[in-house]
Amino acid sequence: MRGLNPGRELSMDNIKMALSGKTTDERISFIGVWEDIIHKLSTTGRFSTAESYECALRSFKKIMWRDPVKGFHIDKDVVERWNMGMMSGVEDAKGKIVGKISDATRGIYLRTMRVVWNECIKLGYMSNIQYPFSNKKSLGLVAIPKGATRKNRFLTVEQMTQLYRLFQSKEYPTDWPEDYRRDVHISLGLFLAQYLCNGFNLADAGQLKYNRFYFDSGKKAFLFNRQKTAGRSEEGSEVIIPIIEPLQYILDEIAAEPREDAYVFPWILKGATNDKEIRRRTSQENANVRKRMTKLSKECMHWDYDLSGTWCRHSFATNLKRASIDMDYISESMGHSTGDHSVTALYIEHYPLETQMEYNSLLLDLKDKEETDKAALLEQLASLSAEELQKLVEKK
Repeated sequence: MRGLNPGRELSMDNIKMALSGKTTDERISFIGVWEDIIHKLSTTGRFSTAESYECALRSFKKIMWRDPVKGFHIDKDVVERWNMGMMSGVEDAKGKIVGKISDATRGIYLRTMRVVWNECIKLGYMSNIQYPFSNKKSLGLVAIPKGATRKNRFLTVEQMTQLYRLFQSKEYPTDWPEDYRRDVHISLGLFLAQYLCNGFNLADAGQLKYNRFYFDSGKKAFLFNRQKTAGRSEEGSEVIIPIIEPLQYILDEIAAEPREDAYVFPWILKGATNDKEIRRRTSQENANVRKRMTKLSKECMHWDYDLSGTWCRHSFATNLKRASIDMDYISESMGHSTGDHSVTALYIEHYPLETQMEYNSLLLDLKDKEETDKAALLEQLASLSAEELQKLVEKK
């Protein structure tokens, strides 16, 4: 029968479900498929995406509280009621208007439901129900707002260098409490580490270890599998990170001591081992970094930016592209798909560690200060007498 998943048993209940969206098995439902997707995302390390799907589901339940969806009894009108509720809000049981959100978030949530809807069609649960979504205004369909462009969500090499100089100097506002200055320092270090570690996210940072590769490289590089793509293939996306000098400085400040198979940033997960707790702690640290970096950027740097880890990834790619670095290197270093070849093999063949060090060193502009400091030192030495120089040599 058209609409039934070939892999499913041909039964009256399955036929009824394919035709009407109703089922006598309460465990199988549109909401159940949604929750299954969230679970799969969580167990494959895609915590941020799972959180977005969970928020979308909470929004759907909040707005549709008077008429909750049961089984697969859902159609275009239900989606439109949710869409309108996100635009204008709805009254809750106490008469309070709830559920109103921004158009950008509404677009994210509608795209989330579209994924769930397509999964239900793929499984044969909803084949005869009118598809409700459109990417543009179309009569009778729910238009999904376009997502805001992210092209301007990056910091230049100069700006990242200013943040690194602040990290070195620790010249944070004196009216901030001491413990808060310490927390901001750690979050700034982690933000910079995300940028210098090929733009990886906090799920990657939380799982990063001092593995055998780190020690075999002479403590000059990390090797890890990107958490976001780990569940999409057997090998995942293997990434090598060259530990350039500024990154090493940051590690010396905020990372744990190198021990084989120990976590580099153990305070992110705080010993969590199960997926739910890992996800919760990663999300919390993401929120901490976002809040502290936004405050720092506005009060210390006088930038009007709401910074988050996403800026690190965009900044890494944009700044290397502007430096005319090979797009293959940028793509591979960020863990993007590389066809039939492993990222490790490509790095070894085309981008030896020395080349990776050279490329990633372009992410910060430290040369000017180093040259200035050197010139100042030479000028100072030139002003010393022979006796003073002799004393200086003997002291050394």
